[in-house]
Amino acid sequence: MTERSIAHGSFTVTRSYPASPSRVFKAWSNPEFKRKWFGAPKADDPKDVFEFRVGGREYNEGKMGADLYTFDVRYQDIIPEQRIIYTYEMTMNGDRISISLATVEIEAEGTGTRMTVVEHGAFLDGLDNVRQREEGTNALMDALGASLKD
Repeated sequence: MTERSIAHGSFTVTRSYPASPSRVFKAWSNPEFKRKWFGAPKADDPKDVFEFRVGGREYNEGKMGADLYTFDVRYQDIIPEQRIIYTYEMTMNGDRISISLATVEIEAEGTGTRMTVVEHGAFLDGLDNVRQREEGTNALMDALGASLKD
């Protein structure tokens, strides 16, 4: 039997983008724009769900190496161009690896935007940890920034 454990962790990622708050918000809220930096939802995958609204769900799965990951989100609060709050669980090869609460704050900063992502996670059974999640989030926020240049 697998030894069960919970490792709690939190982190904050802040970025400044040379784009308006409305454009940054659209990168999260529009599936066509989110696909450019997040890689999902895939337009041709019937399993992918993208319901960007309070109470809505986002679901996608994808392979990284030999492992199959799922990302299953519930949007808890959305204020256009200001904040997004969601909870999500991730699985790897069918095993739940984490459950998290994430907040995204979007604020005007000069002619651009300052965005702050804060995540509080419960990382399960040694299958994931806060360091890996923070590295992944940093990579995604860099990809979001690159997508805003298009």
